[in-house]
Amino acid sequence: MGTRNVRRVKNHIRGSVIFCVAAVFCAVAVLGVVFLPLGGRKRVERQAHISIDDTTEILLDIYRQEYDSIFDNEVLGRLQYLHEEYGIVVTLYVYAQLDEFSVWNMPLSYKAEFQENADWLKIGFHSMTEDNPKGSSLFDFMECYERVETAIKRFAGEETIAHVLRLHYWYATDGMVTYLRQRGVTGLLCYDGEAASYNLREEQWEKLYRSRDGILEANRITYYVTDIRLENEDDIETALEAHQKDRIIVIFTHAWCFEENYDKLEAAVKWLVQEEYQFSFLENMTE
Repeated sequence: MGTRNVRRVKNHIRGSVIFCVAAVFCAVAVLGVVFLPLGGRKRVERQAHISIDDTTEILLDIYRQEYDSIFDNEVLGRLQYLHEEYGIVVTLYVYAQLDEFSVWNMPLSYKAEFQENADWLKIGFHSMTEDNPKGSSLFDFMECYERVETAIKRFAGEETIAHVLRLHYWYATDGMVTYLRQRGVTGLLCYDGEAASYNLREEQWEKLYRSRDGILEANRITYYVTDIRLENEDDIETALEAHQKDRIIVIFTHAWCFEENYDKLEAAVKWLVQEEYQFSFLENMTE
């Protein structure tokens, strides 16, 4: 075959390759199709949210003991281990007041350490106190939220603020949700069972629990199903396997029973890593 013919064949092959590549990009742009290398498969990013409620007692312990490090607290020390070993991220939900202790009592000496770890450890508003908040006024709620948020910024830094919250008793009126949205809250974690949460109407929360991903966009905020409460599970792996096809798994426990549920938490974290879930605060979720 002459040189010209060889060149012509090469150009033909090159043109065919370019055409195929262009066709692939057109398919992606028009149809949203994702092509992977041979032997690969389309992957849907799966995320896990881990949080602990009623964590003002952790701050109280740090305040009383005057630790050199926040991780001298037993709960935070264990969470740090899980982060370093498995890459977990965690949100702590706090009351404004616990007994004589207020979040405003937290010293500023730990601020740098909180800031250094804000990429995996965040703090969010839970409630004014341990009391049931139902019936509280919008004004009281707003005042309390601002007080807690300002305190967290003061002792831990703005980057530590959580933007996905689980409120105490899953209580919030329309006005409270609107206020939270204005303060930068992007999501609310709902009840760990099929029951009403926050300001969702019956048909909305029923839709939430029927949804494939356990997500509902309503009232210009995102509502997430809470899947697992550790203290309610005897066999954590069986509980997780029931959610194996879920794109998002939300797990929580309480500070007052953390120690007795730690083994279940670590087992859950190992399972999530094995199943290739990414630990997330959800506020930056990738669609």
